[in-house]
Amino acid sequence: MNKIDNLNNKKLEVSASALEQMKKILFSEKAGNFIRLSVDSGGCSGFSYKFSIDKSYNEQNDIKLIKEKQNLVFVTDSISLKFIENSIVDWKEDFSSAQFVIENPQAKARCGCGTSFSI
Repeated sequence: MNKIDNLNNKKLEVSASALEQMKKILFSEKAGNFIRLSVDSGGCSGFSYKFSIDKSYNEQNDIKLIKEKQNLVFVTDSISLKFIENSIVDWKEDFSSAQFVIENPQAKARCGCGTSFSI
């Protein structure tokens, strides 16, 4: 696991397989794009994780999680970080699906598919 220390000294771990998948995704994207993880209200358990491709970085609200060779790879925002602090981001593949999975110690409950949670 890669332990990421961000600007607010909060911790988030990213597995090697998740980082590799992020790089694969970004390889086919325009230069300067990065993966954004955000937490939105909604979902069957209250909050949901959202992975997206983004190109706009806000110096005041965004937090760089992974940067390689001057290129942003993984970003979140300061509000979302409060919900995912001390989590592990992993990439899981099986016969029926392939997806990023977040093991969040703050989640008190989560839906069956793992994309939404409650605190």
